[in-house]
Amino acid sequence: MMNSLLPVLFLALVLWGASGADANAQKASISSKSIQQEVLSLHFANNGQHVRAKVGQQIEITLGIAGPAQYGNPLVSSTAVRLGSTALDWPPNPGGPTFVYIFEAAAVGEAQVIVPILNSLDANTAKKNTFIATIRVEKAGGKGVAFRKLDQANTATGTQAWTNLLNDVEQTFTPLLPRLTSVEVELVVANPGPSEEELTLNLLDAEGEVLAVVTKSVSVEECGHVRFFLPSGVWQVSPGQVYRMRLRGGSLYGWKYVVGGYKNGAASFNGRPLVQGTRSTFLFRTFGAE
Repeated sequence: MMNSLLPVLFLALVLWGASGADANAQKASISSKSIQQEVLSLHFANNGQHVRAKVGQQIEITLGIAGPAQYGNPLVSSTAVRLGSTALDWPPNPGGPTFVYIFEAAAVGEAQVIVPILNSLDANTAKKNTFIATIRVEKAGGKGVAFRKLDQANTATGTQAWTNLLNDVEQTFTPLLPRLTSVEVELVVANPGPSEEELTLNLLDAEGEVLAVVTKSVSVEECGHVRFFLPSGVWQVSPGQVYRMRLRGGSLYGWKYVVGGYKNGAASFNGRPLVQGTRSTFLFRTFGAE
């Protein structure tokens, strides 16, 4: 797992409550009644606990700390739980940002998730504030709720065209569902380089105001369809209104596009049409919930 962007993002992390490390243990809370069967929300008060999840559930761990210390990339002991994305809790706290680690309960089994403290000046403090939880993933029962219903999609196929992620590349889209839960983009390995690269996806409104920031480390083996999982209760959207997704990274990957394609939005490159003189669109899909 790469750690290239997180140190910058964590530079001014705020303490998640002055007594967070000493808080009494509490049961893992559910983030929203409308998606209570799909999202399990954990905070530092859940440190050291054993919790249960169902296959397909989204697990969110929200953490922050002050000073030079920072939380590093999570360590997961088995494939029962898989890191999906890391989101900046939005809007950011003036005292410093807090981050939401978003996991998938991927398979029946048990996994220990450790989120370590980096750059701490005191070993005892680092040990005290390291987050550890054991997650038992059980077989899903019942239908649950439609948490990741396909909403918008560019269904074009067979394209070989792509553009790099070093510039401001954006795609506008018009959601029909009120909650945006994940975004998928189609990428291609564009240049020789490392085996993985960290990407950042921003959600913006039509005027360019940033609404959410999500990062993900993507390996070359999995770059064809890259899903960014979004924190529940943050990516609320207004159906029928135009939004923008901006994807940034290094030189390793390119974002696939076509001339024409998706009818309810368009691609842009540094604020201008991606293909001069005609409308073009990046390949993507959005998923949402009622």
